[in-house]
Amino acid sequence: MQLIEIVTDILKNTQKPLQLREIKYAVRDHKEYLNCKEIHNVKEESAAVSRCLSKYSTGSSPIIGVLLEETNKAKKFFLRKNANSQILTIPELELHPYLVKFVNKRFNVFSKTINAGKILKRIDKIGKWTNPDIVGVNPLIMNINEILQDEVVKIGMFSSKVIEFYSFELKVKIDNNNVTESYFQAVSNSSWANYGYLVVGDLDTNITFLSNLERLNNAYGIGIIKLNINDPEKSEIIISAHKKETIDINFINFLTGINKDFNIFIQDVINIINDKKINALKFDKII
Repeated sequence: MQLIEIVTDILKNTQKPLQLREIKYAVRDHKEYLNCKEIHNVKEESAAVSRCLSKYSTGSSPIIGVLLEETNKAKKFFLRKNANSQILTIPELELHPYLVKFVNKRFNVFSKTINAGKILKRIDKIGKWTNPDIVGVNPLIMNINEILQDEVVKIGMFSSKVIEFYSFELKVKIDNNNVTESYFQAVSNSSWANYGYLVVGDLDTNITFLSNLERLNNAYGIGIIKLNINDPEKSEIIISAHKKETIDINFINFLTGINKDFNIFIQDVINIINDKKINALKFDKII
């Protein structure tokens, strides 16, 4: 039996994406382990498993997907055709890199993850209703001729002619059970920005459910993005957000006062405007 057959059987029957070492141990316990020549023809079994995962997670038609865990940079692997069921077991934080890549390609947005744990003041009861998961900026000023940039900034440093702010609320899944809380959490957390989006890994596509989201969008302006973890660039904007021409500077001032990450984000945006250049290292890495 080929090693890839054992690996796909393991990933098919697991309830969550697995790291390399977890797959290696599962291979040893597999009923076909002794019948796999590939695993016994190498000194290090982990090397054979690693090559197998690398081979079948790349190319034009990969059958194995890869998740990058931001906390320790460890890779986790899943069977692509199982993606819809496995995404439910993926922590929200592991979906962040896929959103960061999509919005950069789609909106030219540079993003930063906001860690709610870095709240400078204790606001436990309202914390989840004030801190967005990810914020972003589209530096429109970089598209303006250099001789006009300073004049445009005179309109207002945070004018929508200079920059556009984005706010993203990320959920692994939304359905009838949590749509109201999730949507209005996005409304609250995005009130300061030009655009607000609720981003979902697993979205109920029932027509009635989507119609309800459209009605909410007409009333409150929050858009919906459905992430594609197999190919982030093929993620979908289910409903576009309504643009607010004027940002809420008072709420921005409030957020900079309570959250260190958001404070740093605003400082980085101001540096873009003043320096007329983008330091990509100040924002989340684009995978």
